[in-house]
Amino acid sequence: MDSSSASKPASGNPVTVLLDGLESDNDLESVQRAVRDLFMLDRSASPRGLLELAAAAFLACAATSKDPLIFDELEQRYLPEWPVRGNTLRQKRRYALQAAILLSAGVEPEDVSWWRSDDLWFHAFDAVIVFVRAASERRQVPVAAICTALR
Repeated sequence: MDSSSASKPASGNPVTVLLDGLESDNDLESVQRAVRDLFMLDRSASPRGLLELAAAAFLACAATSKDPLIFDELEQRYLPEWPVRGNTLRQKRRYALQAAILLSAGVEPEDVSWWRSDDLWFHAFDAVIVFVRAASERRQVPVAAICTALR
């Protein structure tokens, strides 16, 4: 057994790694580590792909004015195992959720280059999880089916 293989970062596209992990029902922390490794390996990688995936997952929810998603309940309902602590993290997660909704409507979200830390990928990851789980619940299909549809 090659002991160096355990420390090697995942290879591939963050979107593919995330969808593969969700589709396989892998532990969410291990999926996040694999995605993080890709962003750490290539510091120039853009989290835009994750935001666009979150936007596609939002559209898969088929929310309408007659059957809306309740924005203030999204995190508690669909990502209860990862509550955010502190106003900065809360606002960054909200930004990622709102950015996905804006992108789904064809609106470019606010630029975040002013953020002190380059962690948009982390919050976009959360937005994908929230909207994939919401779509799964609303369509009454497994998460894996939503992931397959998003490919």
